[in-house]
Amino acid sequence: MTWGILNVAMLAGLAGISLPVVIHLLSRRRDPVLDWGAMQFLEMGPWSRRRVNLADILLMLARMAMLGLVALALSRPFWKPKDAGAGAISGSEAGARRDVVLIVDGSASMGRRIGESTPRDRAIAWAKTYVNGLKPGDSVAVLVAKDSVKALVDPPSFDRVKLEAALAKVPAARGSSDLSAAVGEAFRILEKSGNPSRDVILLTDNQRVAWRPGEPARWALLRDLRARLPIAPRLWALDFSKPQGPAGPTVETAPNGSVTSLELSRGMVVPGLPLNVTATVSNAGPGPLTRPIELLIDGQTAPGTGQVVGPIPPGGQSSVTFRVTLDEPGGHLLTARLAPADDPMPSDDEASRPVDVAAALPALLVDGEPGLEPLSGETDFLRAALAPTGDDSPQVKATVVSAKGFTSESIKGQKVVVLANVDQLTPEMASTLDAFVSSGGGLLIAPGDRTEAKFAGEAAWLPATLGATKGDPAKRQTVAHPAPRTFTGPVVGPLGQGDTPALVEADFFSYHMLSPRDKASVIARLDTGDPWIVERPHGRGRVVMIASALDAEAGTLPVNPDFVPLMHELILHLGAGTSASPSVRPGEPITFDLAGVKVPAETTLSLLIPDGTTIRVPTIQSGESTRVKHADTSEPGVYRLTRPNPPGGFAYALVSSDPREGDPTPLEPAEAAKLSEGWPLAFESDPAKLPTLIAKGGGSPRHEVWRGLIFAALGGLCLEVWMTRRMARTRGLA
Repeated sequence: MTWGILNVAMLAGLAGISLPVVIHLLSRRRDPVLDWGAMQFLEMGPWSRRRVNLADILLMLARMAMLGLVALALSRPFWKPKDAGAGAISGSEAGARRDVVLIVDGSASMGRRIGESTPRDRAIAWAKTYVNGLKPGDSVAVLVAKDSVKALVDPPSFDRVKLEAALAKVPAARGSSDLSAAVGEAFRILEKSGNPSRDVILLTDNQRVAWRPGEPARWALLRDLRARLPIAPRLWALDFSKPQGPAGPTVETAPNGSVTSLELSRGMVVPGLPLNVTATVSNAGPGPLTRPIELLIDGQTAPGTGQVVGPIPPGGQSSVTFRVTLDEPGGHLLTARLAPADDPMPSDDEASRPVDVAAALPALLVDGEPGLEPLSGETDFLRAALAPTGDDSPQVKATVVSAKGFTSESIKGQKVVVLANVDQLTPEMASTLDAFVSSGGGLLIAPGDRTEAKFAGEAAWLPATLGATKGDPAKRQTVAHPAPRTFTGPVVGPLGQGDTPALVEADFFSYHMLSPRDKASVIARLDTGDPWIVERPHGRGRVVMIASALDAEAGTLPVNPDFVPLMHELILHLGAGTSASPSVRPGEPITFDLAGVKVPAETTLSLLIPDGTTIRVPTIQSGESTRVKHADTSEPGVYRLTRPNPPGGFAYALVSSDPREGDPTPLEPAEAAKLSEGWPLAFESDPAKLPTLIAKGGGSPRHEVWRGLIFAALGGLCLEVWMTRRMARTRGLA
């Protein structure tokens, strides 16, 4: 047979057997001994003295044995027949009390409707039946596997009412899941449980994405963690993907369409400016997909946006573009939604994207050579293009300063800075622009005839170095034109489309040679092949450099029909920054920046989370703005914050999920076999068989001996009392 200990830490109690010895040594009489002649007649004989010493030793040993038996009983030793060694399934012994961890897959695919129910419904119904069939003394913990693990019952509970209530509160199937992380959390729970048999049961739809078979290192780590547990559990994976009917498994027939992404034509949105919203629709099959789709703005259907997408073959994708205009400043939510249909998984029929509409983008135009006459300065045409005279609600709020008046104070409150033919920057201003761009600002550089080659020194934010100048503006001779076929990216790409783009007619009388630096990209070239527009990210912002000046001396670009849209797109592109991600992953905190809003200290605002619950979140005052940070983003979807009055309205944030969740591809048998190697992980397609499999067990039963040790300790206590009384009577102490 083999022996083992369940609670090894309790063996420390064996140190208690030294207590009787310590007490004996401390209680020995230390009175002085006086020789008295008459005592020689009362001395014990050698035999009597040996009897007394033997009785003392036996009494001390009895007390030590009693304490040792109690300590051993608390450590819960057990024994098994020798055939229950390494090859046995140690977590499924028949008849033994068990600790069970139920892991419910909480991903969106568990909500896929096949027949009259979903895998989630079938899994919860099975779990309730299973819990009610457990024996007294069996305990159960309940986990929900999502992108992050959510514990519904932890530590394991013996209360069946509590367990049924927890199973009734399993969240709706949404987002994706990580089963390996949930197994690791189950091992943490079982490490502290007390029953001799332990099981981990995964209730899934056997979707391949949730198992992550392409990450063998994670599963190897879990095998190692299981081996270190005091009692290694057995793992069972139950497949609820196919409901069983009278004629066999029900087969899915309707195609599953999903909106996988939503993209905007520009990062910065201002009132009245047309916005293209592109939705990508995928078909996971089976069969082709043809569905109507519409665009919603703040939950209301945008008039005239209804379209039909398809037919899309199984496994294919198609894109549809909506063109809308947002007139109200503030936060808005754009949603592309497929029309209701016989879709097996309606949870992925829509995708959302929060957008902030700015009242007007503040931009600072630094004029390196102001003109004495109208439209003769370096920024005159640019200012007229961005904020025409007489426009009461311009999309860009442009402020013009001279190069001499350009200071760090003038940058405050701006989103974009334009350096037009600025000859040189002081080291202080170069450092100020570095901090401005790093924090999310945009910088547009248009060098002219006054700009020096080292006008900014060795600034890290420069997208290109300035070379020699080609052409002479005084001669008014054309040396280059834009090459629309080379335009790339969302800013200049649309301006290069068509047979005869307007920009091809722009003449350049002079321009600077640009040498792009590391991480810079050329988004437009001239017909000479030289770079015209170079872009480079820096921190959270962007820097764009144009090879030519923006005045009428350098060419005819300012009077070209596409000059106004080109400048608008460039300025709005720069104002959007680079780090304003439309969404975060589950578990990452979301932050709402309420610019220009001040609230009293300790103010809380209402936050609506994707499961429909409204909570209160604290605010953080930051200068003239208010910030709200929320860390618990385990639920994917839209988070809506109610803004304080004034200005009122809502602010939105999006927590995205894995787009692969719409792929119903099951785990391959070879992949399941690979995951099962090295430990007792069993995949079972018929959940009804699991209770029988567990009841049969996989090895010889474990026998605990703590009860016998407790009875032995009680017997030792009786022996100790009897010996003490007998010794007292023998020595005349009674």
